[in-house]
Amino acid sequence: MIRSVIFDMDGLLLDTERLSMSCWHRALSELGLPFSESLILSCRGRSPRDMEPVFSRFYHSVLDFSGLYARKNQLMDEVTAQEGEHLKVGALTLLRWLKKEGYTTSLATSTDEERASHRLQRVGILDCFDQLVFGPMVSRYKPAPDIFLKAIELLGQKPEECLVLEDSPNGIRAAHAAGAKPMMISDLSRPDKELQALLWAEGVTLLDAILLLEEDRAAQK
Repeated sequence: MIRSVIFDMDGLLLDTERLSMSCWHRALSELGLPFSESLILSCRGRSPRDMEPVFSRFYHSVLDFSGLYARKNQLMDEVTAQEGEHLKVGALTLLRWLKKEGYTTSLATSTDEERASHRLQRVGILDCFDQLVFGPMVSRYKPAPDIFLKAIELLGQKPEECLVLEDSPNGIRAAHAAGAKPMMISDLSRPDKELQALLWAEGVTLLDAILLLEEDRAAQK
């Protein structure tokens, strides 16, 4: 039986992935470099450290990746400062339902604590989680399972008692490797056959997790 729910942040709770894609495009264009959507998608959930060699190989050059990454974040911050952060459909409803029904929750994001906390505070959900796990708290980033293993440890549950909500392929791979139950709420990426085999469930919005959890509880009676 599922007792805890673990949330990714970008693209799952916050509607940021399309904005991020646009800002990557602009930052690369400023350097005169071509944009590759598939490159950006392949790096979602990874740390900047892990992304740097991927970018360097793709562009066949020594790239100032830290400068590029900082510029992408700056562009995103400029937009959100004007337009605000936006929750994905069903996020607040699901978080409130989980609290009412007695589930424990954790955030598990590759983003650093300062940046993630600020963004979640802005949309009013930072205090909705029982545990918070940020990228720098683990040594390996997604698709390695470390961030979810840390969340499971802090929640005090068995991996199979934890539902992980993710939107990215790297996140699903990490959740599966951790022994948890991965549910994909697709944003920019749809699951292929390889990813389908790793899923416990799939949904259109976060609201679908409520029905899934109700069915899980009913099956235990």
